[in-house]
Amino acid sequence: MIGFCGVVIALKPSAQTVSWPAMIVLGGSLCFSVLMLITRLLRATPDIVMATSQFVGTFVLGAIMAPFGWVTPSGSHLALFAAAGCISVSALLCVNRALKLAPASIVVPYQYSMIVWAVMFGLIVFGDVPSRSVVLGGLIIIGAGLYIFLRERKLGREGVAISPPA
Repeated sequence: MIGFCGVVIALKPSAQTVSWPAMIVLGGSLCFSVLMLITRLLRATPDIVMATSQFVGTFVLGAIMAPFGWVTPSGSHLALFAAAGCISVSALLCVNRALKLAPASIVVPYQYSMIVWAVMFGLIVFGDVPSRSVVLGGLIIIGAGLYIFLRERKLGREGVAISPPA
């Protein structure tokens, strides 16, 4: 709940921010959360099977959604899409493997680094200086995640890590 309060502080929701793009982002965040839970539950599944099913699911959803806002990309944009796809698949494989080898309470706090990376890229690439509310909300989100991580370790609920094959 504290982490969610951080999200609310960072986003400063208002009547103007409730829009289709905002709902799509909210739906994407919900789907990502469910993906992480399912990935953790299916940790015995071979890496390639899990990554392929996730990729195919993403492809099918993209194919369904594409006709509603299709813009034909230029050649340079296609190259950027290909690079983003390769990076995304690599990241997906890494997250899947990490969730197999370690408990989620250890892996997930590292995902909070996405907040730091997003702020850095926004600043460097787009010149977007984060507002005080974004910084405060981000710190609350990260703090809540680190608190859960430390509490789980203290309570000894680290879970059983799967040993990598010899």
